[in-house]
Amino acid sequence: MTAPNLVWRSIWRVACTAKYRRGVGISRKGPRIEPARRPEALDAYAGQWVALKDGEVIAHSPDPRSVVREMRRMGQAAEGAVLQRAPEPSEALAVGLG
Repeated sequence: MTAPNLVWRSIWRVACTAKYRRGVGISRKGPRIEPARRPEALDAYAGQWVALKDGEVIAHSPDPRSVVREMRRMGQAAEGAVLQRAPEPSEALAVGLG
């Protein structure tokens, strides 16, 4: 390999590596993402399964099946509610996307 080819190859590698690092965020810092906060409505139900509708707890129980049965008894009033486990205040949550 001749010297001019070696020089151009080295320049190309440096340029591409820098461009790649900028593209994946190694060279720059983006805005800090704030963690999602636990709704205060869940404080009284830590460790239980709850049905939330419009930020209000409409049913709760240690067993998720009991909450589902209660929601079925409510009928139309429970439509659109979300069933979730209320974590302990010290528990960390992981949310996956994609």
